[in-house]
Amino acid sequence: MPIISLQISDDLLERFENVRNLRGFSSKSEALRDAIVSFIEGNEKFETLEGYKIMTINLVYPFKDITIDQISDTYSRFHRIIKTITDWRIAEKKIEVVLLVGEIETIRDLYKELAKIKDVICSVRELVID
Repeated sequence: MPIISLQISDDLLERFENVRNLRGFSSKSEALRDAIVSFIEGNEKFETLEGYKIMTINLVYPFKDITIDQISDTYSRFHRIIKTITDWRIAEKKIEVVLLVGEIETIRDLYKELAKIKDVICSVRELVID
């Protein structure tokens, strides 16, 4: 089995260890393998979705003009599928939740464009309405 190395901050390691212990993982390797599998499965699922979807994209990024301008430009290109944007500013960070309705290919394109922007952390979730 290949070995990988990883550098993280002391704070992130402490948080990881707390969650690892709470979840009952016997080793860091076991917890990281589980996290990697979850990461892969979540991304594979997103890539195989089809049809018309309701989804949210969540963003966290530093409150900088250049980043805000890039995100605004991206939003303007995808205005057809964006139904609402809710945002908060906390310290020097901006947090946004974007509600999307449309074809998954277009939602996927928007997500990929946002994920390419420097210093932007984003995640995407499908909303299932029964």
